Amino acid sequence: MRSAFSSGPGARFGATLRAMAALAVFFCLPFPAGAQDNMENQGGISTPLLSRCAGKFGAELRAGDEAFPLMGLAGVPWLTIERTSQTVNGAHVVAIVTGIGARNRRRGQVVALRFRCLIDDKGDAVSFTWSDLLPERNEYLPPALLLHGTAYYEPRNELPPGAELRVQLIDQAANPSALLTESVVRSSWVEPIVFGLRLPHDMKMQGRKLVVDARLSLGSLVLYRLTQPLTLALDQLQSPIDVTLTPMVRSSVQ
Repeated sequence: MRSAFSSGPGARFGATLRAMAALAVFFCLPFPAGAQDNMENQGGISTPLLSRCAGKFGAELRAGDEAFPLMGLAGVPWLTIERTSQTVNGAHVVAIVTGIGARNRRRGQVVALRFRCLIDDKGDAVSFTWSDLLPERNEYLPPALLLHGTAYYEPRNELPPGAELRVQLIDQAANPSALLTESVVRSSWVEPIVFGLRLPHDMKMQGRKLVVDARLSLGSLVLYRLTQPLTLALDQLQSPIDVTLTPMVRSSVQ
């Protein structure tokens, strides 16, 4: 199966998306207290809003197909979070999340997409809209170096609804360690879980100490996790990687 984040040509469209994408940073204005409480770090992702948006997207896909195969959203550095204050369909929206992702169709076809997700003052995703990127319209994901891999979890038990795979690529040579890229993947029946990490094609890689961290989580509850981050040499970025996650017993990310 191809990774859910396969890339292609289309430099003009990719340049536009890259210009829009930025690190997942909120504007300095504070969120309402109720929203702030619900937006605390859930671990394994730069912002829990990425998980909230993935959950909303997964729920909508599941409504149309109980056994949707795979979907994923990219986080840093492809995600933008904009502070706002507006009322949409009766909900007080305090943040607009935009970014890129992909979904797999049942026959294995990968469809890239861009999305817009609205977050209310309780920290919930109240709207998720997306549009497929169509090659016939010269629409593609931004040019990138793709690290693709497969996550296994042992023992293999049925995952609860809402469980998601969170994968991050981190540079430990930086002080403090720097998050280079990340993704959240949801799947209803695909085992093991295929994932992709996208690095901007112009990112300098020399001198970095790369590690991959991954976990299967349900909200703040960690179900499975790598026992320790996987160290990668630069030449391993060109080859598929496999990670095996082990169970965590009643572990909550602090």
